[in-house]
Amino acid sequence: MSKIELVPVASLRPALYNPREADGERLELVRLSLQKLGFLLPLVATVDGEILSGHQRHSEAVRMGATHVPVMLVDVPEAQRRGINILFNRATNDITITATEQDMADALSSAGVRTLAETLPDIPVDSPAFFPCMSAQMAEVAPLARQNVFSFVRHAANVGRMLARLHVQLPIVATPDGTVVNGVGRLEAAARKGRKQIAVVTLAEDKAALARAMLNLLSMDFRFTGENADFLRYGSFRRAWLKRSFLGTAFVLPVFSHKRLADVSLADPHFLAKWKAACGENILDFGSGQGDEARMLREAGIRVTEFEPYPAERNIVSRERGRLFAMQFLAAVRRKEAFSAIFVSSVLNSVPFPEDREHVLRIVAALCSPETVVYAAARGKNGSDWQWLTTGEAMSARASRVCGFKLASEDGIVLGDIAANPKAQKFFGKEEFHALFARHFGEVTVGKADSMVTARCRNPLFMLPQQLAESLRFEFNLPYPGNKRMGLAKLALEAFSVRLGLNLGAI
Repeated sequence: MSKIELVPVASLRPALYNPREADGERLELVRLSLQKLGFLLPLVATVDGEILSGHQRHSEAVRMGATHVPVMLVDVPEAQRRGINILFNRATNDITITATEQDMADALSSAGVRTLAETLPDIPVDSPAFFPCMSAQMAEVAPLARQNVFSFVRHAANVGRMLARLHVQLPIVATPDGTVVNGVGRLEAAARKGRKQIAVVTLAEDKAALARAMLNLLSMDFRFTGENADFLRYGSFRRAWLKRSFLGTAFVLPVFSHKRLADVSLADPHFLAKWKAACGENILDFGSGQGDEARMLREAGIRVTEFEPYPAERNIVSRERGRLFAMQFLAAVRRKEAFSAIFVSSVLNSVPFPEDREHVLRIVAALCSPETVVYAAARGKNGSDWQWLTTGEAMSARASRVCGFKLASEDGIVLGDIAANPKAQKFFGKEEFHALFARHFGEVTVGKADSMVTARCRNPLFMLPQQLAESLRFEFNLPYPGNKRMGLAKLALEAFSVRLGLNLGAI
């Protein structure tokens, strides 16, 4: 078991980047939980005292007059703390992957926690009983797993597996007869890993119902604003494992609406001829990721301009390379490069906020002539990943191992990859995808291809110069790690002004 220590409350500090939004009513419940149950689980903090998990419990304990709190200290590099903080904010809830913030709030309201608490005495602050997690004992995993197997929750196990990878082994909470009150995910992860023992905090039976509600259902809402919003923006980069060896859906769409992507090759002269007839030979890859499709197209003799604000090497975003891509792209804009086709391939699903997607499509539309065709593809609600996230039933082993959760900020938004590089993913319905493009193009055809939604667009609609200027100022001053910015908004305004015969910088 990872060591738990009692430390002075003054030795800890909250993480300023914690995206949880506390409200008065739920803070009262945190206080009630501490009064009646104490610290069943420890706080988690870095070795230098920055809290990763347990901000509200720490603050309420201080208000109650506590001088010490139980803490599990972990050695976490500063660059990874935001992501791990997000993971810990859902790490101790035994909930299904389909549970939303509203579902949890409704279930907590129905649990009658105040009535349950009335039957229990208050625990003296700073007494040994206030810190039950300090008395955790090691127990055999196998019999506990067999006893609780019908309570296992796959999503909770996925989170437990992630915690174990971070060398964080929080105890589970169980009644004297071995019924797990909280931590079935951690127990299942331990059993699947073959661990022999796990730490158990034993809880009296008369406290079990209250503890089950407080530990599994009491949760603050996520709010990604300011620096936390920027964290999701530069976390949108294409992951290293998504290296492409064949064209993605958007690039196959000009020829085939439904075709297994691995069966399509630019080396096939018939496919290439049809592709050139549909797309021309001077295209823009807007959001080119790792540049795999651009490379394949160039090898086939196609002229390709790329724009990728978040290129990454070994999953580390490079501002220098992002600026270089942007400057090369803006040079093409300034010289009035005429694009026969523009591809927006697996881009919009990685853009975390709806207003950001509008900026992208305004810029794309501004680059189109009446003859330009736009081909787009994004993750749809018709795929296995969305089914797992909304029904708890996975159509593939890979989907069932996804560790993420839906955010309340927008329908279809999921936060994933939460232990390493948290990334927001937007899943689109077909009608929603159509409405998004119809705000910018007069001719829009939307379809489905496997787990993706697709769009073919022509005839860009008129937009106010003020709108385009706003979007350019946003897109070419995107954030990067270390509180840095792209810093190319002025150059972008100048390039588009030359191209369009406007004075966007004066707007």
